[in-house]
Amino acid sequence: DDDAMPLGKMDSFLAMLAGTGKTSFGLSLAARGDSHCFFNMSSQLPSGENATITGGDWSGVGTGNNGEIWDLQTCTFLVERIGFSPRSMFPNRPWTMDWLRSHCAARFGVEPKPFEYRKRWRFDDLVKGANATRILFTNGLNDGWSVGGIKEDLSDSILALNLETGAHHSDLSHQGPTEADTKEVKKAFRKISKILDNWLDEVKRESRASEAKLLRLSGYKVVD
Repeated sequence: DDDAMPLGKMDSFLAMLAGTGKTSFGLSLAARGDSHCFFNMSSQLPSGENATITGGDWSGVGTGNNGEIWDLQTCTFLVERIGFSPRSMFPNRPWTMDWLRSHCAARFGVEPKPFEYRKRWRFDDLVKGANATRILFTNGLNDGWSVGGIKEDLSDSILALNLETGAHHSDLSHQGPTEADTKEVKKAFRKISKILDNWLDEVKRESRASEAKLLRLSGYKVVD
């Protein structure tokens, strides 16, 4: 295979993962003419000043403007307490709030606020604290992020829909359902559409009733 990594580089790469090599991940070593380059990391940089490969989301923040926006989110309200243990397939890297504060200050000049969603919008008590209604949480259970999702109904109108075979964003296609989707995802699209249609009809009825009430209070005769 012409694209295969040469054995010498592979040995160095494995040594790096084991913590015994001298080379570490960073920006493009190829740009400096380093013969031990494994990946050209410069192509993976997000936009903006002080951009780094390592961001608030250690699974990767992405590239370009999307990467910059996602890194900012993880530096403000959407703090992700995710690290890599010695048992994972990745180099050991414990998560610390001190590291995140340092990164976010250097990158954006901001301070992470991990409890802001709870303070502002009562995410810890959507039913009584926030008095929220008509929210549908969907979870693809093959998506690692589903462990942090709401996977049970919280009320009659704050619902959870779990897809046993669902993957990351498999229920968020702008085209779906399509032939490329699984039977479960196709079924979920139909169920989601039905729920949203019912909620839209409820809102329309409530809006018409509210308008009619205001007109009656104003002295107008309302004809149904």
